[in-house]
Amino acid sequence: MTTYHERAANEIATEHPSRTVTPIMRKLVEDSRAMLRKSPADARQRAEAARADAIGRLEELHTQVRANFERRGIGYHRANTPADAVRIIRDLLGDAKRVAKSKSMVGEEVGLTHALRDAGIDLLETDIGEYIVDIEGRGPSHITAPALHLNRARIREMLARNGGDLPDDDPVRLSRYVRDVVGRFFQDCDAGITGANAVVARSGRVMVVENEGNVSLGASHPKLHIVITGLEKVVADEAGALAILEVLAPSATAQPLTSFSHFLADPDPGQQRHVVFVDNGRSAIAAGKYHDVLRCIRCGACMNACPVYRAAGGLSYGSPYMGPIGAVLSPLLWKDGRYADLPLASSLCGRCTEVCPVGIPLHRMLLDLRADSVRAGQTGSRLERLAWQAWSLAFEGPTRARASAALGRIGLNGGRRVFRTHGTATDPRVLPAAGVPERDPANLVADARRPDSVTVIAPDEIEPPDLVDLFRLRAAALGVTLLDHHDPREGDRVLRATAGIAATGSVLLTGEAAARRPLLGARRVVVFLDPAALVRYPSGLAPHLGDGDCLVLTGASRTADIEKQIVRGIHGSEELAVVLEGAR
Repeated sequence: MTTYHERAANEIATEHPSRTVTPIMRKLVEDSRAMLRKSPADARQRAEAARADAIGRLEELHTQVRANFERRGIGYHRANTPADAVRIIRDLLGDAKRVAKSKSMVGEEVGLTHALRDAGIDLLETDIGEYIVDIEGRGPSHITAPALHLNRARIREMLARNGGDLPDDDPVRLSRYVRDVVGRFFQDCDAGITGANAVVARSGRVMVVENEGNVSLGASHPKLHIVITGLEKVVADEAGALAILEVLAPSATAQPLTSFSHFLADPDPGQQRHVVFVDNGRSAIAAGKYHDVLRCIRCGACMNACPVYRAAGGLSYGSPYMGPIGAVLSPLLWKDGRYADLPLASSLCGRCTEVCPVGIPLHRMLLDLRADSVRAGQTGSRLERLAWQAWSLAFEGPTRARASAALGRIGLNGGRRVFRTHGTATDPRVLPAAGVPERDPANLVADARRPDSVTVIAPDEIEPPDLVDLFRLRAAALGVTLLDHHDPREGDRVLRATAGIAATGSVLLTGEAAARRPLLGARRVVVFLDPAALVRYPSGLAPHLGDGDCLVLTGASRTADIEKQIVRGIHGSEELAVVLEGAR
C-alpha cells in the first residue's frame, strides 16, 4: 500500500498536475468569490444551519423520509456497508442488462461501477467527465470536474483508443462525441442510477443538480430509476434545500445555478424509483466529535482553494474523496488506516475552512486527525516525535523563537532547499529562498483591524433594482434568448413557468411543464413567464414549489468537463428562449 507522499511524488514527477490545475483553480476561486457576492448576505449562514440541523436529527428526518417515500411509491433502502449497498442495488436491478449511471461520489465510495460490471452488467458512465476517466481507468481527480487533470490532447488520444474517430482535439467536438455515445446508450437501457444532492424530509422529494442533462435522462427514460446517496443527505424542508442551492453552484463552478435543478417526486406511470441510503460509518461520525464534516454539500470549493491539491492533484489522495474534505472524510470512513496519512496532506493555511459554504472547520479537523493517527500508531515515527520535541523547545518563548527564526533564514539561504534535496525548480514543493525583508508581527495585528466586512462592488457587478431588468441581465449572460413574443418554429417545446429567479436568470417549471422526456427532445424550449411571478433569489421559490415534480431551468444544457471550456446543447436543446409577458 503506497503512502500519500509516494503517490504525490509520483504524480508531480510524471503528470505535473499543477500545470493544468493551478491556472484553472485560480480563476475559478476568483469567479466563485464574485458570484457569492451576488448571493443573499445570509446565504452561507442559512445553508450551514440547514445542514447542521439535519445532522443533529438524522434518525428523525429519516423517519419522515420513509413515510413520504411510501406515500409517493418510492422505495426506501438503507445500507450499512458498501457490500450491502451493492447487494441492494444488484437485487433492485433484477434482470437489467444495460445500466446508465450518472456521477455519484457515494457510488465511487462503494465501488458500484466495478461491482456491477463484475456481475455481467453493461454499465455506462454518462457524465462526460466520468466517461473520460472511466476510459483512463484511474478514477476522478475532482468532485465536480472528474477529468480536470487531463488536457484535450490526452482526452482525444484516449477516445481514439476507444474507437472514436476524431480529426482534432477541439473540446466542442470531443464533448459532443461523448454526448452522442451516451445518447445512443439511453435509447436502449434498462435502468438509470443517479446520485442526490439532498432528500427533503417534509415532502419526500429528491433534489439533484446537473448541467448536462444525463441525470434528466436517467430519471425519466428507463423504467427503473435508482438513487444512491449518503445517509446524511437529508434536509428538513424545501427552504433547507433551496439554501443549499444558493451556495452550491457558486461555490463549485462559479455558476448562479446549474442548468437543471431537479426536485423529483412521484415516479412516472409505469416507472419504479428507489433510493438507497449508504451509512458506511456515517452514523458513528454523526455521534462523534467530527460530526460537522457531514454537513459537506460536495461543492469542491475546499480543493479549488487548496495549495496542496493544486500541487499534487486529486489522484494523489488515492481515495474517492480528495482535497481537504477527502483528507478529513477518508480516515473516518475507512478505519483500517489506509488513509491515516491524508491529514498530513495540508499546509494548514486555513483556506479550506474560509471558503467552505457550510462552515466546516476543516483545518481544525485536520489537526485533530493528525493527533488521532499518531496516538493510534498509524503515523509518526520516533524520529518525527524527536524532531517535533526539538521544534517545541526551539520556539518556546519569544527569545528562542527569534533566535530560531534567524538560524532558519541562514539555513534557507545557505542550503536553498529544505526537506527536499533533489528535484527541479518547477517542483511546487521546493521552498523558495528566504525573503529579505523581515516580517514584522505587528503588521499582522494592524492588518487584522481593517474593516474586512466592507465589500467593494465593481461597477459591472451592480445589480439593477428592478427584478425584470435583473432577470434580463442574468438570463442574457447565460445565453438565454429573450423574446417580446413567440414566433413558432418546428420542434419548439412551449411551456409556462410557475415562477422565475431574477438573480440567476432561471425559470421554475412544475407539473406537466417539468416533464423531462419532451423537454430534452425539443429543438428549442420557449418558456412564457409572468414578471409578477419573479423572485429575487432561489430561496424565494419555496411558496411556488407545490408538492409534485419541479425543475429549475437555468440556461441550456452544457458541460465544461474538458479544460473548463463551456459547450452548450449536451442532452437537450441548445437554445432556451423566454417570453416575459407584458414586460416593457
